[in-house]
Amino acid sequence: MTKFVFFVILIFLFIISLLAFLNKGAVDLTVWEGVNFEIPVIALIIISAAVGILSMLVIVVIRDTRKYIDSWQVQRQHKKEAKIGESFAKGLNAFFASRYDEAEELFASVVEDDISHLDALLRLGDISFEKQEFTRATDFYLKAKELKPRNIEVLLSLVKVSEAQNEWQDALKYLDSILEIDDVNTKFLIRKRDIYEAQGNWDELMEVQQKIIKCKLSEEEEKEENRVLLGYKYEMGRHYNEAGDTEKAEKTLKAVLKADKDFTAAYLTLAEVHLGKGNTKEAESVLLKGYEETSSLVILAKLENYYITEGAPGTIIDLYRKAVQKDPKDLKHQFFLAKLYYRLEMIDHAFETVSNIDTSASSDLPDFHSLFGNIYQRRAQYENAISEFKKALKVERPIVVPFCCSTCDYNSRNWTGRCPECRGWNTFTLDLNEACKA
Repeated sequence: MTKFVFFVILIFLFIISLLAFLNKGAVDLTVWEGVNFEIPVIALIIISAAVGILSMLVIVVIRDTRKYIDSWQVQRQHKKEAKIGESFAKGLNAFFASRYDEAEELFASVVEDDISHLDALLRLGDISFEKQEFTRATDFYLKAKELKPRNIEVLLSLVKVSEAQNEWQDALKYLDSILEIDDVNTKFLIRKRDIYEAQGNWDELMEVQQKIIKCKLSEEEEKEENRVLLGYKYEMGRHYNEAGDTEKAEKTLKAVLKADKDFTAAYLTLAEVHLGKGNTKEAESVLLKGYEETSSLVILAKLENYYITEGAPGTIIDLYRKAVQKDPKDLKHQFFLAKLYYRLEMIDHAFETVSNIDTSASSDLPDFHSLFGNIYQRRAQYENAISEFKKALKVERPIVVPFCCSTCDYNSRNWTGRCPECRGWNTFTLDLNEACKA
């Protein structure tokens, strides 16, 4: 390399010497008005070349300096990003391991180095949320929202913290922002619907449910959402009844039954509406129609209470007898008839009915044996009573059959139109011999 440079310099000097030999004249050089110099031609050439070389050198120095500064800044930025990335990764590991204090410290250092680090702000909000520091969590989520106003994760985080504080209007506001981005996402619509349900805002809820049904759903999903729609109509009817608006309640519940004749809960609630208005005959008619349509033991039990309250136990006895005659092999109606006789202190009739039950078919059913034992006890046949109680494994258990949910096996002594556990409608039935578990 050195030899090459030396060779180039020699060529340059040779060319200058040749030009000096061939150009021996002089020229006038004006550097300012009235200021002239007479210089040899070769001197002018050398000066011009020197200025050009110097200019190029300055340009090269400036370019290289700029490149060096840019390279230094890039390296510095890369180091900073690497440090931030490492701290954030460690923070995530600590966060998922539930070491929240350690994770919070690491995420805070990330935000300190990069105030616009969206994920670190969100994780800081999540940590505060886990610690139930909801105000602080909201602050972090709002800072994240300033960076990305239309980010769905940010908006969902704000929905979550608003729901935790029962700030339903704020939750709805953020959900509306999400739905502006994706207005046919059933997941977000269902979230909005659930908030309206928590508020008891049935009119708005019904509007949202209609939107859900209009979304692109599979045949099975559409069927399920229509079932849910009917359930919410029932809830509206029940709400109107509790609020004292019996006209709207009656109209709504009749619409439910028109759409689904097997909706047991609607018959029972409609009967309550009529009883509340003093229309006992209308209530009786509704219950009888409901039993005719559904053959529901729950409705039959309701009729039993109604007729006993009205002082007409003979009517319910006739209903039980007809049910037994219609299907003599159905042990449930025989059991309830015997239980009714026992309830009415008609012990001989209860014993006769019990005696007609095929005990071989009920050998593993504790409710039957409990009833047998109580009847034997009332007849002072204590040895037989003890034998039956032992079979039932429940000594002197009261003859009260609880209700259960046929979907989730939730048990309750009180009937309800909607299971409080799985939130399903029309699922409560009488838990005769653990029917729901079966």
